[in-house]
Amino acid sequence: MTTLTTPAPDEIADVLDKAADHIVTVGFCKKYLYSVRQANAGLALTKCEVDVLGAINVAVHGTPRYVGGDPLVHAAEKALADSIDAPSVAAWCDYRGNGKAKAIALLRDTATCLREGL
Repeated sequence: MTTLTTPAPDEIADVLDKAADHIVTVGFCKKYLYSVRQANAGLALTKCEVDVLGAINVAVHGTPRYVGGDPLVHAAEKALADSIDAPSVAAWCDYRGNGKAKAIALLRDTATCLREGL
């Protein structure tokens, strides 16, 4: 039997910072968790550009793909969703004008707010 626990704010913040670091390293894409074009060309998934949710999955699982109902991934996504004015994080990623710099800022700013208890 597995017991699911609620991740602590600092734990979620660490994931968001790691996700931001990953986007800094590999780049940002829209429309999907990772760049399917790059993956189809043979690039390893861990080196493909990612959207915010793909970056969170890399930070937690080492792959941009969803692995399953992980409470840490869910908590990180919820923390971001509470910080944006969009119907979902995926939709936010696809909005015009939301690119790499804004994605990194969203992840880092949300991590800071979590650490400060805001």
